[in-house]
Amino acid sequence: MGEQSLTKSSTIDSVNAYVFYATQDAYACSIMVNVLLLKTIFHTRYRIVVLVSHEVSEQYHSSLQALGATVVEEEPMPLHPDSISYYHGCLLKLAAFRMHEIDPRLRRVLVLDSDQLILQSLDHLFDYPPADFLAPSAYWIDDSCLSSTLMLIQPSRELWGLVRRAMANISSQQYDMDLINVLFHDPSVRLPGSYVTLNSHWEDKNLPSWFESKSTLESLASDWDLYSLYLQAHVIHFTAVGKPWTYDMDTVQRMKPYAHDLLLKQWERWRSVALVTCPTGVLDNV
Repeated sequence: MGEQSLTKSSTIDSVNAYVFYATQDAYACSIMVNVLLLKTIFHTRYRIVVLVSHEVSEQYHSSLQALGATVVEEEPMPLHPDSISYYHGCLLKLAAFRMHEIDPRLRRVLVLDSDQLILQSLDHLFDYPPADFLAPSAYWIDDSCLSSTLMLIQPSRELWGLVRRAMANISSQQYDMDLINVLFHDPSVRLPGSYVTLNSHWEDKNLPSWFESKSTLESLASDWDLYSLYLQAHVIHFTAVGKPWTYDMDTVQRMKPYAHDLLLKQWERWRSVALVTCPTGVLDNV
């Protein structure tokens, strides 16, 4: 199904593509939210491919295709037998390194985690100078650590060989981001931190290390800085409270009464789009 639909795609650009992945319906719903934003708000010029494992229902296959995404069935490489079950299926993300096999036309792919919210157009990333791999720092861990939540990749046989061997020899303490840091620990160029901004900054009212604050002496980030951070962020990653499909707005307000209003705004935006876009079952109210 995946190969045929990729071949039939009629798009402005055929050598670049966004790639998402999902191993559960809830994550597939979040992909639908971002696909809709990319297409209707940011008017992307590029194709969107979604890698799905067998756990994703046919209902979501059809719904993603109806939005114009190409669905490719792909099973993730297994983790180590002693790994934490929460991360089951996370290596499906790294199948994006073999997109040159899935569609030989592709020269560059932008791989995104699904539990995020795209706030600005990302099309310009495809215009970056050629590089096998680019990603932002996982600044909340250490500026030297790479994040795997957004990766700009030039797929190739050589690169896929490196990734495939690393997955085949994965240890019990390694997951997708660990492998990325083993393989690409010293890239010459990194993407800015605005491409992976944690939403917890609006929960705890603090600022990421990459953000230049105008009020550095304050213990808590000012409203001005938090609004500026929101305007600068290209993609936010849902870490505060949980995932946006787990709690409705009323519950989040009760759980986090002192959080910044923008935390609720992000939550509301995701849930409002999901409510009118995703098949029934993931959520039934904002």
